[in-house]
Amino acid sequence: MGAQIVTAIPSMASVYAKAVKTLNRKPKNPVLPDTVLVFQGAVADPVKLSEYRKAVGAPMTGVLPSLYVHSLAFPLAMSLMVQDDFPLPLLGMIHLTNQVDVVAPLAEDEVFDIEVHSENLVAHAKGVTCDLVVRIVVDGQDRMLLRSTFLAKGMKLAGEAPQQRTQVPFSAPQRTASWKLDAGTGRRWAAVAGDYNPIHLSALSAKALGMPAAIAHGIYLAARALAGIEPAQGNYSWNIEFKTPVVLPASVDLAFAAQAEGFTVNAWHARKGKPHFELELVRTES
Repeated sequence: MGAQIVTAIPSMASVYAKAVKTLNRKPKNPVLPDTVLVFQGAVADPVKLSEYRKAVGAPMTGVLPSLYVHSLAFPLAMSLMVQDDFPLPLLGMIHLTNQVDVVAPLAEDEVFDIEVHSENLVAHAKGVTCDLVVRIVVDGQDRMLLRSTFLAKGMKLAGEAPQQRTQVPFSAPQRTASWKLDAGTGRRWAAVAGDYNPIHLSALSAKALGMPAAIAHGIYLAARALAGIEPAQGNYSWNIEFKTPVVLPASVDLAFAAQAEGFTVNAWHARKGKPHFELELVRTES
């Protein structure tokens, strides 16, 4: 891969300002670039960290929540997608999953390097998916790996299209929590995380990109679910699969279930019973 050192992490607003030019990308057989972007000497912003904790109810543990690190680093990953050699359109991409592996949490004042790249372009029943990967490094040692998978609908790769995945019927477990999310949820989270994707901001801007109304950020939902269960030390990993969007305003029911080595969290539409996401956290070493 070709590594490029960058001197600043762009804002998400500047990334989205360039995203319009990607709307017409429809290559017949897309190929991901081998670019790796590297930013050295990143550190948490105490004000933004405080805003993050307040927004999702995360406790003060002396270490950085993994999704705060994601929010700090992800504009760099997204900037890959507006470069001329990236083949997929940024606007309208659908967030499917996140997989995060933590070797050891970062202290609040710890300095770290960020490396980002894209990989795993594969066919999907509704288009193609690819991963954006964020690697967090301290003194040459890996500390976190954050992988986000996105779907670009309507794109095609050469070869036979994969079969539609069979949907497993969802049966809601015993509710242990509930959230009330108003129509401004996406705008407030955008102000905290800097993610001003139009599908999250208003019904009007979301409908212009094919959504029924504004939908909640997946990272916000994951961060709020993790707030009370993410370890403050040791090795752990977690993953989340998004099933159906949380269309705002919304009432969301949840079930937090403790397991031998972690937690599972299910979330679903309070009235319709449709699943929104499933999250699993596993502690691998205390």
